[in-house]
Amino acid sequence: HLGEIETAVRWNIAAVTVVNNNASGNQSKRGFDRAYGGEQTAQARELWTYRMVDLARVATDIGALGIRVERPRDFPPALEKAIASGKPAIVDVVTDIEAIAPAAVSS
Repeated sequence: HLGEIETAVRWNIAAVTVVNNNASGNQSKRGFDRAYGGEQTAQARELWTYRMVDLARVATDIGALGIRVERPRDFPPALEKAIASGKPAIVDVVTDIEAIAPAAVSS
């Protein structure tokens, strides 16, 4: 949330936030798949997807350190840089919209 980033900058709180940026709220995808019989319409996808936003740039505009990661191998050094910065930082990790965590199973 942008308000929390701005607060961390204002109060110089060296929090590091890692964002799973897949341009969606795809944790809701399974529910929408069930609601639409497994075949979502384009209109249904609009309920849980959005335009890709460079959140690292947004963080920088607010005054935090913003680092964008587009390749898995770039994540470890980006995280190290964010931690070492001593300032509020956002590590904006671009991920695949289709990569969904396995469903929890209860018995």
